[in-house]
Amino acid sequence: MVRLFGYLGVVASAIALTLGAPARAQDPTHAQDPAPDQKVLPRSPNKDTAADDHTPKAVQDAAEPDHIRGRVTLVEGSLIAVKTGDGRTLSIGLHDSTTVIGLSKGSFAEVDFGVYVGAVAVKLEEYSPIVRDSAVWLHKSFELRIIDDKLRGIALGHRKWDLKPDSIISHGWVDDLEVRVLSIKWGPTDYDETDVEVPRDVPIHKMSLADRSLIKPGMSVFVGAQKGSDGKYVALFVIVGKDGIVPAL
Repeated sequence: MVRLFGYLGVVASAIALTLGAPARAQDPTHAQDPAPDQKVLPRSPNKDTAADDHTPKAVQDAAEPDHIRGRVTLVEGSLIAVKTGDGRTLSIGLHDSTTVIGLSKGSFAEVDFGVYVGAVAVKLEEYSPIVRDSAVWLHKSFELRIIDDKLRGIALGHRKWDLKPDSIISHGWVDDLEVRVLSIKWGPTDYDETDVEVPRDVPIHKMSLADRSLIKPGMSVFVGAQKGSDGKYVALFVIVGKDGIVPAL
């Protein structure tokens, strides 16, 4: 089993719920049409309290590896060098168990009910338009990944993330859709899901398994790495952007 984001022990067994037959989330022929204004539900103190109670709380995963974002400058055997946005160049070792994942261009038209997805987002002061017994807060995404079935189950859940202040990362299957708001479901109850708005200007990528041959100088990467007692980094996973894509997570 591959290791990704430090918590890949929760895989397919956590997704044993039976999903219905997929339905098209959006007609591809209309994928570029302007979306109608998202319905904004009126606020009230009681609804705010209910939304606080029923919106999932992001937790910090103690097993999460260090996140290294940058561009590959060297590939030499089982060692890569990555230049980060702040100008540092870090040497990172690759092991046989290091998982390599490729990101390619995706489209919102490919989002179906039951498809496994991941998104980094931040909570808005606005209710989700998806109807439930109680109000829940809406999250606005910085990116959306449509995840290949071979990776289905990775990083299942709703956790804190370090892309932006107060950002979260959520992985699960699409359980509901309302215009460009999708419910990412990761647990058995009605509230074990994260409602995420996907604006038209955010990157949408496909995420699939790859091999080390994808890691080349000049490629943009997102690396999850652990630092050993000797101070050296070893990669648990490397996410590589294909065709000039910069991983947005």
